[in-house]
Amino acid sequence: MRHASLPLPEACERILAAVEVDPLDPGPEAELHMNSCTACSEARVLYLAQEEAPQVLVPAGYFDRLPGRVLGKLPNRRPTLAHQARSLYWAAAAALLMAVGAGAFWAGRANRTPLVEATLPKPADTVEITIPDAPFHDRDEDAAQIQTLSPDEMKALLKRMDDPTPSQR
Repeated sequence: MRHASLPLPEACERILAAVEVDPLDPGPEAELHMNSCTACSEARVLYLAQEEAPQVLVPAGYFDRLPGRVLGKLPNRRPTLAHQARSLYWAAAAALLMAVGAGAFWAGRANRTPLVEATLPKPADTVEITIPDAPFHDRDEDAAQIQTLSPDEMKALLKRMDDPTPSQR
């Protein structure tokens, strides 16, 4: 009951030794001391609370055979013919769904059409014909040259594009 790390008063050591000898009747001196010392009275209660029953012995190999015994008591769950047929139906349905999906995917890829088709009123090469006096240089691309126009030149170009001459209609 003594702990080496806790120093006990000499009176408590004598009382605890008497409790270890006979915890039910440690003597009148111990009873008087335990009325005033709660640590010693708690130690007596803890000593009395200890079980003195020996450990239960189990037969040799008991825990080795236990899983087999438990599994033997469980009902046998073998797959029945109906269960196997249901699994086969589900597998066939999944294969059919995958085949239809893959076929639709490949058929859709073969007949791809653009979602939006561009329709131009005039071919792109007629821009040079419609605006012969455009303020562009000969070798520059048209888009790059538009960015270099001054605001007045841009307004004049837009006006000419909005009002085509009778020969251009």
